[in-house]
Amino acid sequence: MCSQEYDYNFKLAFQTEWYDPVAQNKRTFLMSFYPGDSTVELYDINQRKMFLRRSLYDGLRLKDLFVGNTVTIYDRLVKITEYNDNTTRNFIGKWKQHTFALIKPSGMPHLGEIFSEIYAANYTIERLRMCTPSRTEILNLYENLTGNPQLPFIVEHMCSAPIVALELVGEDAINGWRKMMGPADSQEAKKTAPGSLRARFGYDLASNAVHGAEDHEQATKSACYFFPQGIDRKPPPNTARINNSTCCIIKPHAIDEGKLGTIVNVILKNFAITAMQMFYMTPTNVEEFLEVYRGVISNYHSFLHSFMSGPCFAIEISAKEGDPKRDVHGEFRKLCGPMDCDVAKNIRPNSLRGMFGKERYLNAVHCTDLAEDCEQELEYFFKILDE
Repeated sequence: MCSQEYDYNFKLAFQTEWYDPVAQNKRTFLMSFYPGDSTVELYDINQRKMFLRRSLYDGLRLKDLFVGNTVTIYDRLVKITEYNDNTTRNFIGKWKQHTFALIKPSGMPHLGEIFSEIYAANYTIERLRMCTPSRTEILNLYENLTGNPQLPFIVEHMCSAPIVALELVGEDAINGWRKMMGPADSQEAKKTAPGSLRARFGYDLASNAVHGAEDHEQATKSACYFFPQGIDRKPPPNTARINNSTCCIIKPHAIDEGKLGTIVNVILKNFAITAMQMFYMTPTNVEEFLEVYRGVISNYHSFLHSFMSGPCFAIEISAKEGDPKRDVHGEFRKLCGPMDCDVAKNIRPNSLRGMFGKERYLNAVHCTDLAEDCEQELEYFFKILDE
């Protein structure tokens, strides 16, 4: 679809928001995107004047433009809140549907493989949160199974360990994700859909690895439980321990290149992932988090920008169960490899940066440099930014 030719004047229009850190207020823009030449313009609705005249911005792509997504335009995080006209709504709506998904405790050992399947199916992860939902939240999620004798077993399984909640976006996402999952009973799935996620990673009807919304109404309602919008609403608590663990950030370029699942697979072979969440980093957030590198790293702006070109995933890395005395920080730094991925490719080719890095600052992952900073970095993401 993105390869077809468009008239120079054909445009898509979106209502957007940007938080201005200088004025400390939220500004609203009408954003117009021209697929014919991938140019963009921003009109300030409140000031009633052009904010950005039609310009080419290489980082903005048609596939990123849908309601709920946040895009970066010249280091500004602009959130798309609504389609501005029916032309845009109909054009985007044909191939950008939202659905809600869960990776259950039985699916958690296969987290990386499931992520890889999601990206291979051309779905985008818009929001993600590892959490521990309450029984009430699980019962609300499965209210359509009220009276079903299997419900108590499902609730017990869902509350037995952390889960990962996701909002997925893509063409026919609701039906497509359900097809990827396969039949609800994993034993049945093994017979009738052996390539499905439930056949490969599930065990039975309750411990069937993954969950997905049945329709748009259920997807919206479920997303509200795990990704609530509003001051008075809070999501289920994250699972961060902030103890005997270290911090990893998978950078936006690695996610955009579909490498999330493979990186998570490598991590899980060596460590446990005890918390995980998706964040969009603002310039203020990044400068606060990376303040220690100011004056130390050359081309500091490029270093900062490597965290802001899209969503990043913050991960708490811990020792596997039964191995609490490991030097998690030191061993994970070794797994990441040298910061300069060109150096990593030469001397540590099997490190994360050696395998997945592109250039000096597009080096796939960030890890905590000093052991004494582990707690501070984890708290920044899982306590301060998660408030």
